[in-house]
Amino acid sequence: MKNQPKLWKAALALGLVLMLGLVVVTTFKKSVMRTAPAGSRAAVPALAVSPPVDAAKDDLFEDVTAKAGITFVNQYCDSRIANILESNGAGGVWFDFDGDGLMDLYLVNSGPLEGVTHQAPGTAREPNRLYRNRGDGTFEDVTKKAGVEGAGYGMAAIAADYDNDGHTDLFVIGVGRCILYHNRGNGTFEDVTEKAGVANAGGTGIGGVFLDVDNDGYLDLFVANYLTFDPSYQLYFSADAYPGPLSYKAQFNKLYRNRGNGTFEDVSESSGVQIPGHRAMSVTVLDYNRDGAPDLYVSNDGTPNVLLVNDGKGHFKDLAAQAGVAFNAMGEAAGSMAATIGDCNGDGYDDIFVTRLGYGSLYLGNAKGVYDDRMMASGLGSLTAQFVGWGGCFLDFDNDGDLDIFVANGDAHYLVGWESLLLENTGKGAYVDAAVKGGAYFKTKVRARGSAVADFDNDGRMDVLVTTMGDRPFLLHNRDQSGNHWITLDLTGTRSNRDGFGSVVKLSAGGKEYFAESRCAFGFLMQSDRRLHFGLGKAATVDRIQITWPSRQVQELTNVKPDQTLRIIEPGERK
Repeated sequence: MKNQPKLWKAALALGLVLMLGLVVVTTFKKSVMRTAPAGSRAAVPALAVSPPVDAAKDDLFEDVTAKAGITFVNQYCDSRIANILESNGAGGVWFDFDGDGLMDLYLVNSGPLEGVTHQAPGTAREPNRLYRNRGDGTFEDVTKKAGVEGAGYGMAAIAADYDNDGHTDLFVIGVGRCILYHNRGNGTFEDVTEKAGVANAGGTGIGGVFLDVDNDGYLDLFVANYLTFDPSYQLYFSADAYPGPLSYKAQFNKLYRNRGNGTFEDVSESSGVQIPGHRAMSVTVLDYNRDGAPDLYVSNDGTPNVLLVNDGKGHFKDLAAQAGVAFNAMGEAAGSMAATIGDCNGDGYDDIFVTRLGYGSLYLGNAKGVYDDRMMASGLGSLTAQFVGWGGCFLDFDNDGDLDIFVANGDAHYLVGWESLLLENTGKGAYVDAAVKGGAYFKTKVRARGSAVADFDNDGRMDVLVTTMGDRPFLLHNRDQSGNHWITLDLTGTRSNRDGFGSVVKLSAGGKEYFAESRCAFGFLMQSDRRLHFGLGKAATVDRIQITWPSRQVQELTNVKPDQTLRIIEPGERK
């Protein structure tokens, strides 16, 4: 009889387990019953569109969206975030499509998608929008004339001159199919997707970059694919709002090699970029080991991030774990959104800032090729912890010579707005909150997703574009009055690819050394201004600019005047 207390305890424990199981099952059933079937048709009330944000006199950034004539509103065909595809939003790209030296803006629409969104029968898709920069602070909608309305459920866009004809082409990334628009050079585009062989048919495209993986002078194309959405899958707990990324089948990323004749070859499998089990959210380019061959950093949702290191011939191997960039500082494979690349501590090596659902990372590069995650030591951990960061960008907003950070925040599960972050670099890769300096926008709650930087009025101050879910974008004009000097380099390749992607620039001014790589500057859903911008502080002269082109040519300029956008053409002709 001495074992009787143990038997009673065992029976009690079993009873508690059964009761807990009943509660969980009941909660799960209620969660499933509460979820409307994906694709159900009902009238969806329009989400409120944000009014203009009035800037105070001394605000660094001013919301000039309405003043600039940008009337785009993201078409969100739901009244809530019903699933993981709807949670991502849509972005766009800054690019100079007409070659006038001004950054134009292309914005991608989501719209209806059977099995994913919930809209009234007959709801038509609103077009993507192309806004031509007039050069006077305003934009003209030239979408229809240009023929770039798009189709399907759009997610992102990138741009580059893939055929080296002097005109920047446009690649629109979406669910089920991507679109390659060839720039005719007369203000119009031609859909050459099928001819080029880059439709990414059946893929859930969410990001991409142009890069020359084999250094043949032609830009290849990498497409980041997310997951295969199954609208019938409803296994989740009510607190999660909808099933997470690991509930769905992962998709392989794609690499298309440019043949140089207007067509591409799918080399995804032979190149080694197809690593099973990952669901990409974004991709960015860097030369991790400084061998002149572009590498790829892929941000994944719910699994470790991937660093695809190029052998110089277009074959890749994942070295993320060895390099220390697979996990965050806590050893977590949290849901990564995207990465932005730049030298934030001025040591001449690329650093990587990653936005995440959970703690992000600030990986500092060094000569050893092993990164150190300084998210906490830099101050970014405490500054960003309460938010879900999506689009993050390095930019020097005050031209003092170091890289600050902008982060677009938004709730991952509910259609509520959060404040964006403006984080100022103290000079060596440590950050403080600069929201007060930034102004009224940084007190405004926005359903933000993508962000991209560009100097749209060529005044030497970096501006910001933020995309949203079911709302208008926010074009934030930089009104910095510091008087600091700057220079912007517009690289044009001849022997190398025409965009100069892969070029390494070293610049000396005012006793300080600067370092940057030219790349297809893609973040979360958006590509920033491809030109290289340097804040120079009080330096009145640029002593030296050294450019190492992908062709291995080294070009040097000395005693260059600051406060200008300087176009630099690679010496020589294409072989």
